[in-house]
Parts: sequence; C-alpha cells; structure tokens
Amino acid sequence: MFIDTHAHLSYPDFAEELDEAIARAGAAGVEKIVSIGPDLEAARRTLDIAHRFDGVYATVGLHPGEVPDLSLGNMPELGALAKGPKVVAIGETGLDYYRLPVGQASPPVHSEARPGETSAVLKQQQKDLFWAQLELAKERRLPVVIHNRAADVDTLEILRAHAGGLPKDWRPWGVMHCFSGDEKFAFDCLEIGLFISYTGILTFKNAVGLRNVAKKVSLDRVMLETDAPYLAPQPHRGKRNEPAYVPLIAETLALVKGVSVEEVARATTENAHRLFRFNHVE
Repeated sequence: MFIDTHAHLSYPDFAEELDEAIARAGAAGVEKIVSIGPDLEAARRTLDIAHRFDGVYATVGLHPGEVPDLSLGNMPELGALAKGPKVVAIGETGLDYYRLPVGQASPPVHSEARPGETSAVLKQQQKDLFWAQLELAKERRLPVVIHNRAADVDTLEILRAHAGGLPKDWRPWGVMHCFSGDEKFAFDCLEIGLFISYTGILTFKNAVGLRNVAKKVSLDRVMLETDAPYLAPQPHRGKRNEPAYVPLIAETLALVKGVSVEEVARATTENAHRLFRFNHVE
C-alpha cells in the first residue's frame, strides 16, 4: 500500500471527478492521501474533503508565493483551522524567491517598500510568515510541510534555528516537499530532522542528478507524493497528475535503489505514519 503525502484535492482540476480520482487511487493501492491547504480558502475546502473521505487527511498553511496577499494578519484564522479534525500538519509553508519582482517601478499593494526595495521586503515578509507557521506547528505539536524554491540558504537558516528549539526526541518534525535539490541540500535537510519527499520529477528523463541523490538517501528518510494536479510522472508527463500515480514514482525509486517496489511501499508508508501520526486524528 502507498500514501500520497502531498496532493491538492481542493483545486478546480478535481472539481468534476473528485470521487472518481479518490476511487482510482484506492484501486492503485494508495490507501491514504494528505491533501494540502496552501491558503485559507483552500484549507477550508480541504478540511471539507477530509471530512467526506475516510482516507483523506488535511494540512493547513499559507504558501509563500501568495505574499503579500497572505500575511501575518491571516495567522489567527489559520490557527483556528489547525485545530480541526483530521489536520495532520501545518503547510505548505516556506520560502519561494523564484518569481520575486526585481527593480519594478512601484511596490505591490500592502508593501511599505520604496521602489528598488521590493524584493528585500517581500523576502522578509515570507520569512516572517514562515517563522510564524513554524511556531504554530510547535504549539500544536504538528509536523511541517515545507516549500522551498530558489531559497536554499535562507530556508535552511530558518529551519536550523527552529530545529534548535524543538525537543531532542521530536524527530522527524517535517518534510521538504517536492525535493529536487542536490546531495548537500538533501543531507542538510536530513541532519536537522526532516524527511525528503519525491514527486514525479524523479521519473523525468532529465532528472539524472535527482536520481543520483536518491541512490544515497536511505529509504527510512523518504516519502512519496504526487503534488497533484502538477508534475505527473512518466508516462503521463504534461497531463493532469493524480494520487493514483504514486506507484509510478515508487517504481522509479525501486529501480534507483535496487530494491523491490514492495520494499519502497513499506518504507515510505511507515515513514508517512511516523510523520503525520494518522492514528492520533482518526
């Protein structure tokens, strides 16, 4: 059996056939799905879906790519949502510098930055929101689903500071979602108590570097995810992704590691149970 540890079932891509997509996942051996709520509205919809389906669980978070529309002012409502039944993590949260504006003529709405300072201010807003969600996770004793894009240095700096304030026996305490980094970044994540999670990227023909990293990371530190509706694995690349495709990612990881698909399924499922503690919310 498999667990899809990161999918976006609340997105419009699944609106017309959510029941069918979840049924296909079950038929493919995917026994549980962690559906991600990356903003308040998506989190509310995700909680509704988790209530409807026994095998679906929810996370609630504020995605860094939505700054400055999402801000610290949203934290009280996020904290209330985090108390809901079947919430197994905070996230996705983190840093995303990939599309930060550079040298734009005027700052975005809600920003106090002067022209030319916009990127620095948005980065700080993302950091503040990230830290607030890490603190919420610690308060609620929930793991964290971490998003990182083009922000390795700052992400690790914040995560190391946070990890230093956690009880020593609280390991693992989070996951680096959609891992696509290099070997050093992988082992930096592992060192501070995180799992890393592979998506369909692992199956892409040009992902040789990622597969080389996967060879060196122990199975007891990894999980699988689709990030559906994005990043469909081969042979579905370019089409809408869905949780039923988790076994395709497992097949590639099994080939990379030189083990059976059953061994990958067992290890990654155990890891997901360790992190998300599904039994605590059932």
